[in-house]
Amino acid sequence: MTTVNTGAPAVAGEPTGQQDAATAPAPRPSRTARLRRGIAMVAVIATGAGVIGLGTGVGPAAAEAAPAHAGWDGSRYWFKNSQGEWRWTSHYSVYAARTGGGSPSAAKSSAGSSGGIKQGWDGERYWFRNSKGEWRWTSHYDIYLDRTGGGSDSDDERPAYFNDSVAEDRDVETAVQFALSQLGVPFRRAGNGPDGYDCSGLVQQSFRRGGIDLPRVANDQYAATTPIGASQLRRGDLLFWSPDGTPRGIQHVAIYLGDNDYVEAARPGTNIRVSEISSGYYPAYMGRP
Repeated sequence: MTTVNTGAPAVAGEPTGQQDAATAPAPRPSRTARLRRGIAMVAVIATGAGVIGLGTGVGPAAAEAAPAHAGWDGSRYWFKNSQGEWRWTSHYSVYAARTGGGSPSAAKSSAGSSGGIKQGWDGERYWFRNSKGEWRWTSHYDIYLDRTGGGSDSDDERPAYFNDSVAEDRDVETAVQFALSQLGVPFRRAGNGPDGYDCSGLVQQSFRRGGIDLPRVANDQYAATTPIGASQLRRGDLLFWSPDGTPRGIQHVAIYLGDNDYVEAARPGTNIRVSEISSGYYPAYMGRP
C-alpha cells in the first residue's frame, strides 16, 4: 500500500529534518504505468456497464432471464447476435434488421430476405407479397385484403371461415383476422400473447386490434356486450359458456366465425384452434361487442 507523507514529525514537537523509509513518498509512476492503469479502469467500467456500442434502442440481456424464444415478449423484441448472445430492442425496425427480416420499409423488403416474415398480421402491420414476390406491408386491413384477394397465400386450400365470410363491421373483421392469425399458438393461463393466450386474453387482444376495448375476464366481457340470441349470430359475435348457467358463472369465451365455427383458446395443453358448435357443448350466452 502506498503511504503519503503528511508533513507531520515522527515525534510530537521533535522535527526530524528527514523522512524515514516508512513515510517517504512513493516515486511518481512512469507515463507507461499511468497509461496501463487508465486502460484497466476503462475495462472495469465497461464490464460493469455491460456491452457497449450495440446501437440506439438495443440492450444486452445482462441481469435478465433469457427469453423462451426470439420475438416480441409483450414489452420488447428479443434476438440473438452473431455470437449467440441474447439482445433486445424496443424498435421493430432494429429487430427486423438484426434477425434477417429486413427493414419494415417496403422499398427494402424482398422475398430473398424474408427472415421468417409470414403473410398476415404480425401484431403491428399486415404483411403480403406483391406480384414480384417481394414483401410489402400496410397498416390498413382493407388494403391488405385488396392486395391478397382475401388475405391468404393459398386461399383455395384454406377453410371457408378464412375467405367466404366477412364481418359487417370492418373493425370486427380485423379482430377476427387477428384471432385466426394466432391459430397454433399455445394456450397459456392469464396469457395476453404473443406466445400464449387464455380464452379472454385472445378475445381482448383480438378486438383491441380493431380498436374495440373489452374487459379482461370472460364474464366481464359478456357484461360489456349486447346480448343476442342464436338466430342473430353473425361473424365476430362472442360465445360464452357457463358451468352453472348464470352470467356470473361464465368461464369461457370464443369468437364466432360463421357456419357454426368459432375460434378459441380452449384449455391448457391445447393450441388456439377452430371448433364447431355442438349440442354437447353449447354456449349458454351470446353477445355482440
